Amino acid sequence: MTATGQEISGAALLAKAIHASGARTLFALAGATHAPMLMAFEDLGGRIIGGRHESGTVGAADGYARRTGRIGFACIIAEQGMQNALTAIMTAAQSESPVVILATRFPDSWIEPAVAYSVDRHELTAPFIKFSRTVPSPDRLGEYFAAACKAATEGVPGPALLVLPMDMMTQAVPDALMPAQPPLPLPPARNAQVAEVAELIGNAQRPIIVTDVGAARGGCETGLNRLAAMGIPVLGNSLGRGIVPEVAPLGYPWPYAQKAAPLADLVIVVGAKMSMWFGYGKPPRFGETARFIHIDDNPAAIGRNVAVDLPIVAHMGDSLTLIADALEQQDFTRDAQWIEDALSERKARIDGFCVEDGSPVHQIEIGAALDALFPPDRILVGDGADILNFTFARMRLHGPRSYADHLPLGAMGSGFPIAIGMAAAEAERAEACGDIAAPTLLVTGDGSIGFFLAELDTMRRAALPLIVLVSNDGKWGTEYHGQAIAYGRTVNTNLGLSDYAGIARAFDCSAWMADDRDSLYAAIIAARDSHGPGLIDVRIDPMGGKVRKEDPLLGMILFEDIVKKH
Repeated sequence: MTATGQEISGAALLAKAIHASGARTLFALAGATHAPMLMAFEDLGGRIIGGRHESGTVGAADGYARRTGRIGFACIIAEQGMQNALTAIMTAAQSESPVVILATRFPDSWIEPAVAYSVDRHELTAPFIKFSRTVPSPDRLGEYFAAACKAATEGVPGPALLVLPMDMMTQAVPDALMPAQPPLPLPPARNAQVAEVAELIGNAQRPIIVTDVGAARGGCETGLNRLAAMGIPVLGNSLGRGIVPEVAPLGYPWPYAQKAAPLADLVIVVGAKMSMWFGYGKPPRFGETARFIHIDDNPAAIGRNVAVDLPIVAHMGDSLTLIADALEQQDFTRDAQWIEDALSERKARIDGFCVEDGSPVHQIEIGAALDALFPPDRILVGDGADILNFTFARMRLHGPRSYADHLPLGAMGSGFPIAIGMAAAEAERAEACGDIAAPTLLVTGDGSIGFFLAELDTMRRAALPLIVLVSNDGKWGTEYHGQAIAYGRTVNTNLGLSDYAGIARAFDCSAWMADDRDSLYAAIIAARDSHGPGLIDVRIDPMGGKVRKEDPLLGMILFEDIVKKH
């Protein structure tokens, strides 16, 4: 414990502890009970980004954690705020994000015995949180803060909740910081396991690697890129995207390239769970006779829904490096052109939408234009349904920790707070390094943008390098087209063509309207050159989403084949 022998306020101790963790940005909803801590953090040179909703605040901390790999901190009020924050806490849990929520509550003497939620906050969050405690006394504040941070980062990362009586903020506590406890790394795969992996890969003709969020924390960048260079395509999902640049035929987004996965005779899973988003690891998403190797630091992820031929619980990055070493000694190479050939029909179908024929703008064209006009170091956050599907079709990522979306939980609208956190993290990095922040792009729909519209004010006040693109078809598109096909009619799906550019301007953000290809390109260039914050309202073909329901080549988010099979 680092102690000075002095006493300081609880607020000052928390500010010092957050600053010592490496965080220079703190996300907070306005609340008098934690104001002393925010002031102390500002005095240390930290930055406060004030959100407009508790889920927006916690979601921004989640986005910060995804971009940096460090803990994201969020401050909320426990009484009214905990219930509002639950969706963001669940999103962070399922996305394995290290987030610490500091929730201030009434002093003990204010708690009414008849009001259950005043005392049952820990039960409220128990099913989906790693750590949930109330600090029992001021002298243990540093200890409990350190325990929350340890829980958020050790093993599989996730959210931790620390509840503090409000009077603890101004009480005197020992000026003592407990040293950070970095997670203890697992050893790499054993020599015999490495040899077995190398043998399985050597005997495979069409091996692939599938990555997800675990690979981002696993130090996998060097090993994955070496294996890709040998001709093993890497299909990345969620935060596993961009670790290997998505340049064919070696790097792809999983949603786009999954159509080729059934042809793989060996599937190497790295830091991923074979959940619904991967077809449970079963046919038709993968081949009937495909063999599976699963390398993970989370034993619970291995063997989930599908039998694994070679399970390895180990440090993922170190294990991949050893495997690459072994394959290089064997002069292993494969021609990865097979996967590009397998995807050629899908690629041609997608490219067919990017033509200047006078037809209305299709959702696919938004991703295509962004991919062409923004620099490779851009950060992308996806949201919505149809527009998320079509963004997978054309946008590519080229660096680690450069992608997020609202999956796997799938809570609509949560992409906006996540984008705020990622943009804030990038702004923090750029300031520390003295360079220009990479742009963060939120591509969302007119349905999903409605959940957190007031966060336009947050991004404006924080002057974030964030551009929001709204795919506006005036309806809950995926629901509309699904109902029309299934029932021949629709109900409760129309939203109307709201003026989202006008709403953004009302929050004093830059904004543009685009309703054809020329205005789309002009708006994207103007937004790019402005460096944000800004919003582009894109009026797209109102029937554009229908093709996703009718043409399997255009479905990047797949459920139907699993449902039909089972």
